[in-house]
Amino acid sequence: MPVRYQKPQFTAWSFSRLHQWEECPLRAKLKLLDKRQEPEGPALARGNAIHKEAEKFASGQVRALPQSLALMKDDFKELKKAKPLVEQQWAFTINWEPTEWFAKDAWLRVICDAVTVSPPNAVVIDHKTGKLREGYNDQVELFALAALAKFQDVQTVRTELWYLDHGVIKDDEFNRSMEKKLRTKWEKRARPLLADTTFAPRPGFHCRWCHFSKSKGGPCKY
Repeated sequence: MPVRYQKPQFTAWSFSRLHQWEECPLRAKLKLLDKRQEPEGPALARGNAIHKEAEKFASGQVRALPQSLALMKDDFKELKKAKPLVEQQWAFTINWEPTEWFAKDAWLRVICDAVTVSPPNAVVIDHKTGKLREGYNDQVELFALAALAKFQDVQTVRTELWYLDHGVIKDDEFNRSMEKKLRTKWEKRARPLLADTTFAPRPGFHCRWCHFSKSKGGPCKY
């Protein structure tokens, strides 16, 4: 029998993967399935470096607080005392059961900068650099849902966005009674991504910065 060509397709999702696909399916395919590299801008490079410094301090790998975290000195010292779980890589099956990061049944992957767990409560912290922006509601909602799936003895999850360049913390709270509704919402939202095999381009304002755009010599027609 002739071998049928299997079209490339996502088998698992994350918040960033879903966000990229919703913005432009073609860009998501080129970057994440075809592994075409995009240049790393200075803002991204700086953000990654500061995230690493925060991880090392919170986990006790370094004693001195890096200057990049100075505006949140007291918060980081308290976090360090709490002995948080840092740079957590959580994977879940389609039934929201924890699994290994590279397992074949991994359906959702979530990375958390810092987590403290003291049942029935948990706190999930995400570090942000750059401008003081809004619009992270969906991201922290998914963090909370993942924490509820990961820790069955937790009833309430507080999410905290730490804006490191401004010394500002914005928090929200989620509880176990919201879990079923949130699962249904995210399952529905992720379904089109996991079913896509055509990856049609979705032109918009973002095209002017896309490395794969026609104006930058990329393969996209826009």
